[in-house]
Amino acid sequence: MKQILLLLFTACLFTLQTKAQISDQLIITNKISQQASVFPQANQFSLLANDSTQEVSFADKTQHFIEFAFKYFPLPFGGYATETSWVLGITKYNAWKFKSTTLPDSLIQPSSIIAYFYFTGEQQYKFDVNIDLMHHSNKYNSKFDFVFLDYPSLYFGLGNENERDSGYMVDYKNLMISPTFFYNIYEKIYIGAKYTFNNYIDVKNLISRNDDSLIELNEGIQSGLGFHMYREARNNRIRAQKGSYLNVSYDYYGKYLGSNFNYGAFMLDYRKYVTPIPQLTIAGQFFTELTHGDIPIQSMPVVGGAYMMRGVYENRYRDKQMLMAQMEMRFPIVWIISGATYAGIGQVAPKVSDFGFDKFHLGYGAGFRILIDEATSSVLRFDFSFDKDGHSIFIGFNEAF
Repeated sequence: MKQILLLLFTACLFTLQTKAQISDQLIITNKISQQASVFPQANQFSLLANDSTQEVSFADKTQHFIEFAFKYFPLPFGGYATETSWVLGITKYNAWKFKSTTLPDSLIQPSSIIAYFYFTGEQQYKFDVNIDLMHHSNKYNSKFDFVFLDYPSLYFGLGNENERDSGYMVDYKNLMISPTFFYNIYEKIYIGAKYTFNNYIDVKNLISRNDDSLIELNEGIQSGLGFHMYREARNNRIRAQKGSYLNVSYDYYGKYLGSNFNYGAFMLDYRKYVTPIPQLTIAGQFFTELTHGDIPIQSMPVVGGAYMMRGVYENRYRDKQMLMAQMEMRFPIVWIISGATYAGIGQVAPKVSDFGFDKFHLGYGAGFRILIDEATSSVLRFDFSFDKDGHSIFIGFNEAF
C-alpha cells in the first residue's frame, strides 16, 4: 500500500484555538465567582489543579487542551495516492487506567482503544478497531481486533529479494475478527487463548500477471485457535522506559474450525527498555514468526511497514519464515515534544535453514512525538524512514514497540 501523508492537524488546531479561548473565559468567570463568595459553590468550574487563583502558563493551558481535544474529539485526516485517488478519514484514540482497590495508580497498566475509518475516490474503504483492556487490578487482559476493508495493496511476490518497482496492485475484501483473553497466573505472567476469523474475498490482480496467478487462489476463510503466554514487566506498556516484555504464542488454523486452510504459526516477541540517564530511553526488540502448512499468501509473515522495519515499504518482503530486530533511542526535545532515532534489520525465507547473516535488509530513520495524554504517556508519532530504495512517512498513535 502506497504510503499516504496524513493531514492530521488542520481541524484539530482550530478546535484547540477555539477551546483555549473558552478556557480563558471559564477561568476568569470562575475567579469572579470565587471572589463574590467565601464559600465554594458546587457548580464552580476550574481548570486549575490546586489553587484556582494561581496563574497558569500558556504552555500548560495548551497542553491541557491538546489532551482535552484528543480525549473527547475524533481527528480527521486526508491525503492522496496514485492507486486510491483522494483519501478522507477519521480516527479516534483513547487511553485510561481502570481504578483499583488493591493497587496504587502508578502500578496499574493502561488500557486503550483506537479506531479509524477512511474511504477513497475509488470507492475503497477500511474500518479498523483495536481494543486492549487491562482490568481488575491487572488481573485480566482482554483484547479485540476488528478489520473490514475493500482496499488495494501492492504485492511484490514471495521471497527475500525483489525490485522496488516490481510491485503491482492486488485488490481484495477482508473481514477479520479476533478476540483474545489473558489471565494473570503468577506475578507478571499471563496465559490466554485467541480466536481468529479471517475471510479474504474477491482477491484479484489489477494488472495481468501470469507468474503470480496463485495469489487469487488464496481467498477464503481462515479460522484458528491459539495459545498465548506473555510476561509483562514494563513500567508502562504504552510507552515503556524500563523493564521488558516477552510474548510467545502458537496459533493453528484448521478445517475443524471451518477454515479453508490448514497451517500453524509460532511467534516470539522480546522487547527490552533501559533508561541510563533521565529521559533518555534505549529500546530494543527481537521478533520472529515461523509457519508451517498451506498458509495463504496474504497471511505469510512480512518485513516492512510502520511498526517493524520502518523504512522498508509495507509488506515488501514475505515468505513462510521471518525474523527481525530493531533498536530505538528516545529523548526529549522541548515541552511536550520528544524525538527518536531508530534502525532495524530483517529478512524472510521459505525455510529456517535459508536464513543468512548476509541476507538482512536495513531500515532506519528518525522522528518526533507529541504527548497527547500525560497520565498514560500516550503520544502522536511522526516517523521519517529510509531504506536502500527510498523513504516513507508514518503518522500514528504511540511508539512502534
